[in-house]
This record gives sequence, structure tokens and C-alpha cells, in this order.
Amino acid sequence: MNAAKSIIELMKKEKCRQITFHLNPDTGMSAIFVIDSVPKDSSSVVSGGTRFAHIDEDETLKDCIKLARAMTRKSNVLGVNDGGAKAIVLANKPKTKEFLESVGDFIQLQNGLFRTAIDLGFNLNEAEVIASRTKFIDSLSHNIGGLGSTGENTAEGMIHCFKVISEKLLNKRIEQCKISIQGLGSVGMALAKRLVNLGCKVIASDTDKNKCDEAEKLGINTILPQKILSEEVDILSPCAFGSVITFNNIKELKCKVIAGGANNILEDESLDKELNNLGITFVPDFVINCAGFLQALIERNKGDVEEAREKSMIAADKLNQVIEFSRKNNCTLLQSSLKLFGGKKW
Repeated sequence: MNAAKSIIELMKKEKCRQITFHLNPDTGMSAIFVIDSVPKDSSSVVSGGTRFAHIDEDETLKDCIKLARAMTRKSNVLGVNDGGAKAIVLANKPKTKEFLESVGDFIQLQNGLFRTAIDLGFNLNEAEVIASRTKFIDSLSHNIGGLGSTGENTAEGMIHCFKVISEKLLNKRIEQCKISIQGLGSVGMALAKRLVNLGCKVIASDTDKNKCDEAEKLGINTILPQKILSEEVDILSPCAFGSVITFNNIKELKCKVIAGGANNILEDESLDKELNNLGITFVPDFVINCAGFLQALIERNKGDVEEAREKSMIAADKLNQVIEFSRKNNCTLLQSSLKLFGGKKW
């Protein structure tokens, strides 16, 4: 078998520092943990979410590598020392109490190197069970001393960025914008509510009918998920899984700007140039969705929700920096962001 050699070659190709495979034989819980970058400061940690997703192991590994890289970039955007990492628990077993406890055991086994927040596929109640077995989780529910879901703060930072986008990229006020949201989870729903309150026309989709019903009550027009990408809008905001903009669907897009809360929205980053050729501006997700990670850092340092909301403005500040750099250097926003924030820690 050449399994070990293949993994080492993959790490060289992707420039990541560590890939760990974990299996709990009692519960059947399996997970993949990737460290993209290690901080030079030995007192710092690697940070990233722990999500419940995928059934196929190869797909899980591929996604985990990309998500860990995104965390390195977010850390650079926020100017903190944390390395970038990600853990994905394979979604091939029921989330029983014992299963969730074994997720906590896995996190605890990293002995503090990995600071994590519960991500896509887990809810706050499940996070409490996981946290009962480890002390290295941030963004827990208010009733156990946490600041709650990071989705609200992610959306708060995105609203600040949308105001910059509307003014500097679309030359109109945000309330004049028509915006489509793919996914009404913790980020998408929080974003939709804020946009409606600002007077924007919002279209949304989700595979969960209950979430669509909730959105309709807010005055949001919901449509079938397969139609959301081809809506004619000012801003398309993917807020669920990544890799939603692909080589196959790129020419179906009728938006002017893509700016989403999901990580790794592009199937491949070379699509950025294709979008630019089509007259569509891609706003890098690791810049505009960084306020979720910011909340986790604030909770870790015993801060409160008010501080997290106030400091979420940093996302817009960094986006302004990206736009200014791109205009001075005649490059796309992704190219600008990678020049400014794409470097490895170590």
C-alpha cells in the first residue's frame, strides 16, 4: 500500500502541516482533522470549526483541507496569531449522546492545540453535549456562559461589508439592492433579517421548508433551491456549503456581485478570473465572513456579545483595504485579498 506516501504528497501539494484521521471504535465516530498553518508563537493555538458533514471520506478530506486554509486566511485578516485548522466529523452515524461525547473526546485529545467552535451540522444543544467532554470549545450557548451561535456575528460583519459593496462596487445605497441568499441557516437567516430591516428586496432558498416558511413571514420571497443561482440580482450570497459556483453553472449566473457567508464558495479559485470576464465581482468569503471567528476569539478572552457586534466592523475595514489595493494594482478582489492576507503563518 502507498497510502502514507499519497498523504505526504497531498500535504506537499496543498502545503498543509498536518492531517489526522480519528476513529472511535465504540461509537463509530470518524473524523478528519487538518492543520493548514502553525503559529510561530508557541503559546498560540490553531483554530477552526468542527462540522458534521459528508459521507465520502475523500470528499471530506478535500473539503477539510480547503476549510483549514480559509481559517489561516481569516486569522490573517483579523491580525491574530492563531494557525488555521478544521475538523470534519463524517455524517455517517446518528448523533446520539454517546456519539456527541466521542466528538468531545476527540477534541480534548488534542490537548488544547486545537480551539474550535461548533460548525455546520451541529446545533447549540449538541454543542453542550460535546462541550461536556472538552474545555476547548468556543461559541457555546448563553445558558452555559457562551456568546451563542457565531452566525449572528458573521451576519453582522457581512452587513457592514454589504454597505461597502453597494456603495463602492454597485454605486447605490444598500436599501436599493436586490439580494439573493442561498441557505437559511445560522448565517443566512440572520443576514436575511438584517437586510429586510434595511429595506432590501431579498430572495432566498433552502432545502428546509420550515426555514422557508419562517422567511416568508418576514416578507422574504423564497424560491426553489435549484433556481437561486440564476436569479437576476445585485448580490448573490451563498450561505450554506462551499463549492457552489462551478465550471458547470458559472454561465447561468445573473448577479453583479457574489458575496457569501459560506466558506470556499468557488469550486476552484481560477473561477475568479472567469467571473471577472463575465462582469461579475467575487468578494472573497474569508474577508467578509471573518466576524464569526472574531466572536469565538472574543468569547475565549471573556468578552461579551456587545463587544463582538461592535468589533464586527473590522470586516468592512478590511474589505475597504482590499478594494483600495485592487484598484491601485489593477487586480481582482480575490487576487488583492491573497496578496494582503493569503500568506502562511509558518
